Amino acid sequence: MAAHASNLERFPHFILEDRLEVLISSRLVVWAGRLYCQDGIEICIDKNQDVRAPRGRPEVRTREYSYHVLSRSAEGRIVPVLRYDNAHPHLELGHPDEHHKHTWGSAGEVTITHVGVANWPTLGDVIEEVERGWIDSPRT
Repeated sequence: MAAHASNLERFPHFILEDRLEVLISSRLVVWAGRLYCQDGIEICIDKNQDVRAPRGRPEVRTREYSYHVLSRSAEGRIVPVLRYDNAHPHLELGHPDEHHKHTWGSAGEVTITHVGVANWPTLGDVIEEVERGWIDSPRT
């Protein structure tokens, strides 16, 4: 939890509200909820982590994750932006494992890119990517 709080502190000007709930047991940590960010950007998080204690000190390892970024207009229209997840493999696209990224274009078209077991992002990585896009985007 301290690592999560420290991670969010890196983005005080971008993240407006943390509505992420965490359930902790001796074997599992379940994260579910949203981060509400500037200009109607929302990051929806669903993540399951296994808890283990190989040297007597508990540590977590992410097993399943989905980081779904949405943009909500002032009128309430929701537009998907991107999603990283390992919920389903894309073998038909030749992906060797289930770690991938969905990116939605301005016309609603979806591109699926293999990320790979060695390169899948942490929540902090996703926040950083989305914040960079927000900083670089023109605002009216």
